[in-house]
Amino acid sequence: MRPLVSLLLQHPGWMGVLAGVFGVLALRLPMFVIPAAALVALPILREGPWHGGVALLTGSAVVAAGWAGLGLPPGQWLPLVFVLWPVIAPMAEVLRRTGKLGPALLMAAAAMVAGILAMHWATGDVVDFWQNWLQRTLATIPGASERMGAEAGGLRLMNGFLALLLGLSLFLALLLARWLQFRANGRAGVAAEFRQLQLPLWVLPLTVALIWAGGLRDPALLSDLLMIGILLYFFVGLAVLHGVFQVRGWRPA
Repeated sequence: MRPLVSLLLQHPGWMGVLAGVFGVLALRLPMFVIPAAALVALPILREGPWHGGVALLTGSAVVAAGWAGLGLPPGQWLPLVFVLWPVIAPMAEVLRRTGKLGPALLMAAAAMVAGILAMHWATGDVVDFWQNWLQRTLATIPGASERMGAEAGGLRLMNGFLALLLGLSLFLALLLARWLQFRANGRAGVAAEFRQLQLPLWVLPLTVALIWAGGLRDPALLSDLLMIGILLYFFVGLAVLHGVFQVRGWRPA
């Protein structure tokens, strides 16, 4: 793997082509957005924003061609990579400059906040919006309405759940890109860097205040914003556990 990654890093255009291929695969299998985003972040981490920009533009051209040829799945308006790439690029640049995962995680959380608030502002009623979306989507799938219509009660959580998936995908893609970078450099270090993941003290009261303010305005907004705290402190807690395991010798360093 190391020779392949090193070769691709020397040619960001080819890195973008590979990222675009994963982006096209994500049109049918959404989990491929994570390697697609990681391959755009990788040249930024290693070489800087110019190489990342080349990879992003090349990958976008490949995905646009795949979009034109394959179309989108029912209910999807845009290739998923077009949502992740503009966010993970500055996340990777911040990680490259600071060497810390905390600021990058906060950027993923900020993207979640922006997405949640934008949906509430644009739709007025996100539950009603997702109800209509579900009906339109199921209408394009023969027999799906009868099987899945009863699940509409869970739509109150839909907006926050999608925001959580966005944040998770962004941060996991960044971790994958960081791991590939260290592999290309022939050294370890991702685990140690992850164990050092910390957030500023002001993040907790700000998160609580944001969730509380959202709950005063709209109960649906409260459940959506709660996902931000889940994302942030899930990874912080995981980093603490990883550190405890390493200190105790329960896992190799």
